[in-house]
Amino acid sequence: MVGSQLQRSILVTLADSGPLYVVDIAAAVNEHPLTIEQACNRLHEADVIHPIGCRRYDVTSAGYQQLTDVKQMSSRSDVRSKSEGRS
Repeated sequence: MVGSQLQRSILVTLADSGPLYVVDIAAAVNEHPLTIEQACNRLHEADVIHPIGCRRYDVTSAGYQQLTDVKQMSSRSDVRSKSEGRS
C-alpha cells in the first residue's frame, strides 16, 4: 500500500506519463530529486514501481492494480456523499 501523499503523486505521475527519470518526476510533483529518489526506493520495496536503469522508473502491474483499487474506493465514497446530501 502506498503510504504518503508524495508516494501516491509519484505513482499517479508514473502511471500517466511513465517511465520517467527521477528529475522528471521531481519536476512534475515539485519536489527535490533526492526526496523523489527516497520515495521511489520505498515504492520499489512495496513492489508498485520498478527501476529500469539510470534512475528511471515505471509502474508495475501491482502498482496499476493499486491505483485501480483506490479509484474504485474513491468513486464509491463520492456516490455515498452525493446520495447523503439528497436527504
